[in-house]
Amino acid sequence: MERTDTDQRTKVSWTTLTTAAVSRYDVALGVIPVFLALPALAAVVSGVPLEPLVGVGAVACTLVVADVCFLHPPAGTGVAGRRDDATGRRDDATGRPDEATRSRRRTG
Repeated sequence: MERTDTDQRTKVSWTTLTTAAVSRYDVALGVIPVFLALPALAAVVSGVPLEPLVGVGAVACTLVVADVCFLHPPAGTGVAGRRDDATGRRDDATGRPDEATRSRRRTG
């Protein structure tokens, strides 16, 4: 059930049933502990020393983090490229607003 408060932002009730798709980033957060827990479990079961197995798991975790941070970063969540809703102008790729937006922000 959706409702709006006084400043017109949409709020969604916690009782609303929604189905959300699992994103790449959800999977990444899920596999990191698995990559660290499975080597520990394998060391207990197989008798292989723990350190090399956890090292392999740590390398796998590093690859996952590198993938989600650098190879496939979340789009539209950073400061760079945000849109100023009042003017519809976009900040440049460095995250700095254009001159008109800067002067408008200074004057209020």
